[in-house]
Amino acid sequence: MSATSPLTVIEEHGARPGLTGFVENVHAMIRIVAEEFDVPEMELTVVLTGDITASVRAHSQIERDFTAERSGGIVKGKTISLVRDYSETVIVLDTGDMEVEEELDQVELLHLVVHEYGHALIGRLRAAAGTRPPKMARDKTLEEVAAIWAYEAADEFRCDLFSNALMGQFATVTAGGGGGGESRPFILADLVGEGYRDAFASLLDDVDPGWADLVHSYRTHRIGLDEMCGHLIFGTGEVLKLIAHADAVEEAGGNAPLLTGYEDHPAVQRLLGPVWTPIREVLDTTPALPPLADFAAADRAIQDCGRHIAAMWASLGVTGHLTEDDHLYISVS
Repeated sequence: MSATSPLTVIEEHGARPGLTGFVENVHAMIRIVAEEFDVPEMELTVVLTGDITASVRAHSQIERDFTAERSGGIVKGKTISLVRDYSETVIVLDTGDMEVEEELDQVELLHLVVHEYGHALIGRLRAAAGTRPPKMARDKTLEEVAAIWAYEAADEFRCDLFSNALMGQFATVTAGGGGGGESRPFILADLVGEGYRDAFASLLDDVDPGWADLVHSYRTHRIGLDEMCGHLIFGTGEVLKLIAHADAVEEAGGNAPLLTGYEDHPAVQRLLGPVWTPIREVLDTTPALPPLADFAAADRAIQDCGRHIAAMWASLGVTGHLTEDDHLYISVS
């Protein structure tokens, strides 16, 4: 992302007006960071919108069914690669309900912009490092899907911490309120509170016994294979992203890792702990944004953690293999 990396800002669907200058200032700031980390040049378009669903569907060829609802809340930003190497990227930001005159809303917008810029930088680094999985004509194996789930969750953690670092440089919080207390850097928890943690806690029973019950429902012919796999395989990716967000908040606040507070729940003991703990160990021993020279090793270590995800599915009885004509065949034991 060199000094020549162009930026285009578009406002549509009732976006809050007057934010173009804000985005341009953030772009200039992040461009300096990108140069330090050897992020290759990219053409970036930032779409400010009042209807993120309509804008994502309009600007992406593969997100025609996009919806903003996710585990833990509503999506406010989306990074879209127009080409596989992220040299042409679109960032869509939902600004329709922001009142940026308020200080907290300014920080919220800063977090939103920087977090999505983080995805763009990581996507560009992954392509340049050669660790983005290739586009294949055949179906993906479960192990290949799991590797993607691992790095997508790690990306959320990294982007949150990238944003946290920049927010702390430009915003402060006064302890105890008022003007007489000591000031400290603004952190993610000041913005999101315990929302991610509460959302995580609320879905633990959906994971265990929920996922085992889901597989059993297929075995007993109460649901079909596609429905079961949709909830289990794709649901795993959503849960891991929620864990990543919640754990990033804990890390930003200097707290113990998220799962240490839920070690007694069977969902953490049996399923989520063995999956997220190895990912977190890699994240703890690599930079929040690895420079290009170090990115491949860090990313391969994260993707290797996908084997723990596939092992978790196997523990529930769900495995898969490719047929002779390269279609994924799911087995449920």
